[in-house]
Amino acid sequence: MDPRRAGRSRVMSSAVDEPLAFEPDDEGAWQRLALGYRLAGLLLSAHRLGLLERLQTGQATLDALADDLHADPSVVEHMCRGLGAAGLLRAGDMGWRLSEAGNRLVSDPAAAAELDSLVLDYRRWGALDDRARARAQDEEAPGDGPVDNIEAARRYALRLAARHRGHAVAMLDRVEPTRPLTVMDVGGADGFLAREVCARWPDAQCIVLEQPSMAEVARVSCADDPRITVVEGDFLGEDDRGPSQELPADADVVVLSHVLQGRPEVHQRTLTTRGAGALRPGGCLLSCESVLRSDKRGPLETILWAVGQAALRRAGHMLTTIEQDVLLRAAGLAASAAWWVSHSTRAVLGVRTEVGVKPALRMSGEVSGPDATPRAGTSP
Repeated sequence: MDPRRAGRSRVMSSAVDEPLAFEPDDEGAWQRLALGYRLAGLLLSAHRLGLLERLQTGQATLDALADDLHADPSVVEHMCRGLGAAGLLRAGDMGWRLSEAGNRLVSDPAAAAELDSLVLDYRRWGALDDRARARAQDEEAPGDGPVDNIEAARRYALRLAARHRGHAVAMLDRVEPTRPLTVMDVGGADGFLAREVCARWPDAQCIVLEQPSMAEVARVSCADDPRITVVEGDFLGEDDRGPSQELPADADVVVLSHVLQGRPEVHQRTLTTRGAGALRPGGCLLSCESVLRSDKRGPLETILWAVGQAALRRAGHMLTTIEQDVLLRAAGLAASAAWWVSHSTRAVLGVRTEVGVKPALRMSGEVSGPDATPRAGTSP
């Protein structure tokens, strides 16, 4: 087999070979689903109660735990037994203690932030039936985005970095610069992508655009790298409201990563057009989004995320692979390459073509060349 075609097969397989949650011959799927739901509920209850955090200080008896947590000892006992069966706690001679896995979980700030988000998810998903019947129109749905609070923004940034850093690495693995770059990351959270860019490309300068509270988090996180500049402003908008500020001009690369999906179509077009308009001749736009396949039947992770957005009553549009490409073309860019960076997340490279000007990025590794890279507009 042509090695370039083999490379293409590897790139595409992450989207094609996604395992089903319910395989046709899997008779135990429902049992695992029910078990996982109950286990998640137990873990979230323990998190809200502060049980795991209390055991960070050392082993404790049930009575001591109940006193410290102001909780019913019998309920605490059942919770400890359940968490023990899950591998997060261990029973000792003097009571309960964290296992190695439990210590790792409690010590990981990103995991704690994710648990905070799951608390909201449980409330949101548990209200889907009310949402479907339009019974809760006057109630405020709990959100999970950053607010005008530095600590909340910091925790949200931890979640974003934990979820998306791998996507950023996989995206950057496939491209390399052809000239010294100014890279602008729109909605760059705490700057994890900017730091990755600077670590890879010594001649690069980075600009992180964020709303005020998240921008403050990014300034702290990127303080050790003078090549990263953080600019605060309303560059993304919020929910159904579009952005009020234009993007700074003269970037060699604009990154729109996990900022388009779920927004109203008009705002998706606005952000992409503004990103393209901020490019120098030969500049490139990198779009990285969790997208639906063209048949809208997967990936499962993206579909479930869309259900969660519906529970929040957000009237956003779910992008498909084809629509992701069309956005770049409609903004005047040549969508030159596309590749999957995970089961559900896809990157597309768009170029502002100019006669006699070399594109700021070129493809590298397995996906270089037309035979190894799925052309923009194709989808699994």
